[in-house]
Amino acid sequence: MYDKKCQVPLYYISQRHRIEQRNSLRILRRSLRDHHNPFEIATEESFFELYRMPKHLCLELIEELKPFLPKSRRVHAIPCHLIVLSSLRFFATGSFQRSVGQDNLSALSQTSVSRCVTMVAKALNNISHNYIIFPKQEDFPGLKIKFMEKYQFPGIIGVIDGTHIKISAPRREIEHIYYCRKGGHSKNVMIICDSNYIILAANARFGGTAHDSYVWRSSQACRRLEDLYTGGERNYWLLGDSGYPLQPWLMTPILSTCNTSEERYNIAHKSTRALVEICIGILKSRFRCLSKERTLYYSPPKAGLKINACLVLHNFLVRKKIPHPEIISEEMNDNGEQTNATADISCRNIPSIAKRQRSEIVENVFAQ
Repeated sequence: MYDKKCQVPLYYISQRHRIEQRNSLRILRRSLRDHHNPFEIATEESFFELYRMPKHLCLELIEELKPFLPKSRRVHAIPCHLIVLSSLRFFATGSFQRSVGQDNLSALSQTSVSRCVTMVAKALNNISHNYIIFPKQEDFPGLKIKFMEKYQFPGIIGVIDGTHIKISAPRREIEHIYYCRKGGHSKNVMIICDSNYIILAANARFGGTAHDSYVWRSSQACRRLEDLYTGGERNYWLLGDSGYPLQPWLMTPILSTCNTSEERYNIAHKSTRALVEICIGILKSRFRCLSKERTLYYSPPKAGLKINACLVLHNFLVRKKIPHPEIISEEMNDNGEQTNATADISCRNIPSIAKRQRSEIVENVFAQ
């Protein structure tokens, strides 16, 4: 069909009209970005609700991330502060990227928001070594004292648990790796935290099929503690639930108690280990993109980048003593049935050594 006046095919007219609309929308967005600075428009309270941190901390974070964000020479490039803010908005809400971009404080297209989130996630992963730090041997005494003062449980340097983060279905040839026993697809993320909810170590590499014990044994933290134990460092351990293997550096509950001392041990173990469940609850409440009601619509590697980015932001805010949000009520205990991955890691008599060590804790601390 042709236009009667100019004899131009209607296809080209409609295509030209779409291009003009797109250009006018792009100009409008640029105008909004130039005249709407969230730091100036939003109140401190609304800013905190939108981005999960006060303005002065957000400016501090932007300055820290600047060296790791791509530099653009375009005149109309998205400002650095808006790149970070739109990403924080996505992490905080877990909404679709289009709705984040249509926010009157962002004024970005869906593709722009996608690029911003990826850039900021990579930048946060680049500085993760400054915020997620597994304690050194000389830090163990201080960690043990804090746990002992708060929970009267000796020798603890951290508590460990795993949590599932939903992701979209990956390609068919690897889909079985990420299938979660509760339905859908997920990543099984290992988290170790201290008594102040600071994450000491994390592992977001494995899919939902992996058992907690397998993720633990494949982590650098496990190898580090095993090397320290082999080197003669003793009397320290993590606390984990029954889904983890009993090791000299990882104490688990007693499944069949025989006396009141063992029952006291289990009660103290449970109340202390609840720390990591609260930590995970704070993390998911603060960054709703990780909550069970949301799904990360990315490939597994890209989803892992976003998860690690949220872990870094969590530690950034906890260290700055930002108040915790109201915790989402989720079923934190994601243990499934043990698989072949829980087989003994060595021929040394590790289980019997660990049982003897756990018995000594029961006798020396909980027998009174």
